[in-house]
Parts: sequence; structure tokens; C-alpha cells
Amino acid sequence: MASKHFFLKTAPLPGEEPSQYTNLYLRHFGSGIDSIVLTPEQPKYIKGNMDGKRITFTSASHEGRKWGLALRKDGGQHVGWEKVEIVEHGGSDGLVFTGGEEGSVEEVLEFEEELDGERVWKGWMVCNWAHGYPQLFWVTHKLKGELPSFCHRVQIVREML
Repeated sequence: MASKHFFLKTAPLPGEEPSQYTNLYLRHFGSGIDSIVLTPEQPKYIKGNMDGKRITFTSASHEGRKWGLALRKDGGQHVGWEKVEIVEHGGSDGLVFTGGEEGSVEEVLEFEEELDGERVWKGWMVCNWAHGYPQLFWVTHKLKGELPSFCHRVQIVREML
């Protein structure tokens, strides 16, 4: 039986060349901080699973504990982007994998975000931020202009184990 576990990693947007943020794995920063940072190495202890429309993570070193992928909304989305975190006993509903671009074998992670019945999902971005590693954020429907110069748009894809 094939494993249903996976890692999440970055990929360029359709039609774009790979960047310094391509093929980086999502990892929990740790040390009491729920931020997601990106590194070239696969996570050592944490594996993703789909639980309906929620992504949960389990750890070989902490049996029985679960974490969830959370798209935060506590910043008011006023700047057009928000934090993405891995939190214990939580996570966001509405996460789905799509087939990506035609001819692509990669499954792309999206959020079923709607406003007044209209789909408003804008995607993901990576920024050189506070933790010494690139950090993952999600782009909200309130983004009206360009991303900050220290950020880059990416896709998140699933790598099955």
C-alpha cells in the first residue's frame, strides 16, 4: 500500500524560471515559534497528511501529537498578505490540491478562499524575514499593488513519500 504521507515544497509559478526559492521544503521553525521556514533539506521528523480539507502533520519523535497548517488572518489582511504557521491542535479548513497546469504532474496546494461567493485565492509568497530563513506567507484578496521587494511568489506542491 502506498504511503499517504507527503512533504510540501515550493515550485515556480507557471511559465516562470526557477528562483532561489524553488524546491525548498516547508519546515516548522520550532523553539516555541509556529512560523514556517523554507530549507533545501527535507524535514527530518514531520510528515504531512490530508484530513478532509485540512493538512495535518505527525512527527516520528512525538507520537500522538498533531499539528495543522494554519493560514492566519489576525493581521487584518490590510497589507495583502498574512502568516502561514504550523500549530498544534489546529489548522485551516479549505486546503485542497489541484492538478496544476495542464501537463503538469505536480499537485498544487490552494486555499478555497471566497468573498461574496466569488473565489479570491491569490496564492503564496516567500519573504526573507525575521528567522534567518525564507518564511512562507499567503497572499490575500486585499493585495492591490506589488509584493515587497524582499518577497517572491511561489506555488506549494506535494511530494509524496
